[in-house]
Amino acid sequence: MDKPFFSTRKRLVFAIVSVFILIFALAACQDTTDTSTEDGDDVVQTQELGDYGPFGDAPNPSDFEWDVITYEGWKDVYPYHYESYVSNLDNKPASQGGDKHNYLTDYPFLMTLYKGHAFTKGYWQAAGHPWAIKDMEGSPRIGETTLQNCYGCKSPQYISLIIKDPAAAAVPFVDSENFTEPVACWSCHGNDPESNSVGSPWWNDALGSDKGKTPASAEVCGQCHNEYYFDPDTRIVTNPYLGGLKSMTPQDLIEYYDNIGFRDWVYPVTETPMIKLQHPEFEMIYGGATPMRMARENNYACADCHMGPTTASDGTAFTSHFWQSPLKNADLLANDCGQSGCHSDLAKEVAGWQDQVVKRFTATGYDLEEMVNLFVAKVEAGEIAGDDLDRMRVIQRHAQIYWDFVFVENSNGAHNRAYALAYLDEADKLIKEGMGILG
Repeated sequence: MDKPFFSTRKRLVFAIVSVFILIFALAACQDTTDTSTEDGDDVVQTQELGDYGPFGDAPNPSDFEWDVITYEGWKDVYPYHYESYVSNLDNKPASQGGDKHNYLTDYPFLMTLYKGHAFTKGYWQAAGHPWAIKDMEGSPRIGETTLQNCYGCKSPQYISLIIKDPAAAAVPFVDSENFTEPVACWSCHGNDPESNSVGSPWWNDALGSDKGKTPASAEVCGQCHNEYYFDPDTRIVTNPYLGGLKSMTPQDLIEYYDNIGFRDWVYPVTETPMIKLQHPEFEMIYGGATPMRMARENNYACADCHMGPTTASDGTAFTSHFWQSPLKNADLLANDCGQSGCHSDLAKEVAGWQDQVVKRFTATGYDLEEMVNLFVAKVEAGEIAGDDLDRMRVIQRHAQIYWDFVFVENSNGAHNRAYALAYLDEADKLIKEGMGILG
């Protein structure tokens, strides 16, 4: 789980589309799409991504494994985008010697909350996208029961394979194909650098009829930055949403998981069927009835904050494919956020929001740990049974889902502080009820 700082930015340029405009290159989250509003009105949006042409002919997909053109394959066609993308290699994972936060040390209550789950074996801050495969393969969470489906958000080669052969999802991890291409060009554009492409079929299913109601670049980023699970029958990655954007909330995913009786693991002693959430950034920004204000009112997308415009040494303007906190982008802060009339000091504002949310989810985490430990003690002593036992299992499961939705969402509240605090409120209510039952 990465914990970057987040902000807002929108650079929209309304222009006549011509064949000379190239809209993309490597593995970014830019936006070029026609979006439909809930009123049915079409809003044509084109984000300026650079006005220079390719330096060579596009590669042939058939020359690459699984027909996935690798980022190295685009090196000579889009050299500036390539150079900015490979700069993400400096953001190394802990398994490769990177200086990363160990969340099990930072938040010791996690050893209680995730007890019985592989996350207690290792949980570090995330690294750059080019490290996606090596970071996962070096994780102590990989075990004897791990399947090849873990590559679902790690390699576009796996996506290409699973589209053709869905049964490949159930192949044991030790027998996996030799996937070598990490999150890169194909992940966001397929083999067409002039388009945004959601390659994950399960994410298209989750968006449903709401596909296109958010910027295409946001949908591209969202296909990995979301909550998902592995279907118990097919073992294919699946999202727990049936109602499009408005259903992308912890309340709705609780109902979904409860209805199908799904669990990620069973908690020791209490035998509570637990859920381990992933990283619902897309849901925190665009989900529910009141999405992030700037996304709702100004149609902001991920790239507007996390992929800044830059200029090459020869004066060529292009969109950087180096992902970073927008608060590290001085140009963005000074010339967009600062002059938009929205923020006088965005960095200070975000720091305040995140301080509030981090303090809240830390306090709630410790409270949840206290409740779980008392619950375990009551079960071991034979002092709880019947309806009280059943209700406590529901409380433990649901309270942790609400809390985890905020904890594992990488913005520390910056994406939607109101949502974060509201979800923690729900967790706190359940914890209070649980402590009342436990006495």
